[in-house]
Amino acid sequence: MLLSNPRLRRIALLTSVLIGTSNLQASAKVLSSSIPFVASSQKNYITAKDQYHRFRIPSLIVAPDGSVLAFAEGRRGAGGDPRCDKNAPIDIVMRRSTDHGDTWGPLVVLDSGFRPDGNLVDYGDPTPVVDSISGTVILLYGQLPDIGPLICINGQNPAADSGHHIVWFRKSTDNGKTWSDREQIIYPDEPHETPDKHYWRTAEPGPGIGIQLKWQDHNKSLNGRLIVPAKRHGSITVDGESTETPFVYYSDDHGKTWQVSTTPKGGQANEDEIVELTDGRLLLDSRQNSGTFRSRFLSSDGGQTWGPNQPDDLVLTRVDASMIRYSAVRDGHDRNRILFSAPRGIGRVLARDHDEGDLGLTRNNLTIWTSYDEGRSFIHPVRITYEMAGYSAMHRLADGTIGLLVESAGENGRAYGDITFFRFEVSALEDKSRWGQ
Repeated sequence: MLLSNPRLRRIALLTSVLIGTSNLQASAKVLSSSIPFVASSQKNYITAKDQYHRFRIPSLIVAPDGSVLAFAEGRRGAGGDPRCDKNAPIDIVMRRSTDHGDTWGPLVVLDSGFRPDGNLVDYGDPTPVVDSISGTVILLYGQLPDIGPLICINGQNPAADSGHHIVWFRKSTDNGKTWSDREQIIYPDEPHETPDKHYWRTAEPGPGIGIQLKWQDHNKSLNGRLIVPAKRHGSITVDGESTETPFVYYSDDHGKTWQVSTTPKGGQANEDEIVELTDGRLLLDSRQNSGTFRSRFLSSDGGQTWGPNQPDDLVLTRVDASMIRYSAVRDGHDRNRILFSAPRGIGRVLARDHDEGDLGLTRNNLTIWTSYDEGRSFIHPVRITYEMAGYSAMHRLADGTIGLLVESAGENGRAYGDITFFRFEVSALEDKSRWGQ
């Protein structure tokens, strides 16, 4: 009788992927699955303050006390990307769990696109990082016009009607219970000051997860540096044709001030993730702007400069993914592991709504690959869910299990409604009977 509820049927289906089916010799135990972000009714466009047509762009961090903080964009209107829906402001929202994601506290609106003065803006790309030295969680996110062109005009005036892209950050010193007022990050945006001599028209964080450096043996003063992946739209002239390229924000004073790295030469790519390798280099993985393979870049100076593109060999659609350090021998673990998650997809999809042409494989079959050689290869794919799956975010939880947030279908099966959370053990990824499933 319980499975007459479509949402419970969906959770049961998602869970069955990991707990085993009759034709598999071994099973991997799912510890929990939940849906921390549940969209409002999708029958009509939603513009009310307390309702959302879709939740998108998940991010996940573990606070110093072990609490799990899940972030997302709460979207109204048709649920489209920022600047696409008039009179449909986008919020930055969060939920907090103190039991490894089994249950979640109430939804908290960290920043509402409904400005107190009546103006509307779109907030987006929540990207958190933990400063383990100060015990502070820092959240970076962007502000965009409620409606406007795909590429913003040059400038950083935070007024809602400026047409500019703004980067904000907030801090929590009590593990996500309360947050400071937002502060603006002023990034270099004109050719005489930008590292690539372009006009920077957006400098969006993430989306994803930042890291703190700890293995900078060649320059120990870099240990403790906070790194947040980002991407910029830039143009040679103030209103010329724009290109999109990854970079990182970094802070050497516990998030008080932020600087920007160089952009990789010839490295056109966008949404990105970052890990620190055990030899101190940084690996930046980026969604490709075109083609089949994602872009990957290395830094040997703590993220200040980046080498050329070294694309991977996984055939993936153009989508934001997740890449995290799970374990390292240097930290006392049994072996080095870097995890990478993305929808493997079936068939092909056209982006008719955004004039992007062929996006590649469909967004479903969320899969995790493991690297045991510090990112040189990612092997042993394990499928987590058969269903619709878009952007994802992983994190090692305080008890050593893996937490995964992924964009999923809403109750009526429509793409991009809810965001689902899975928790499982690393053994689920190292069960040989599941590799390639």
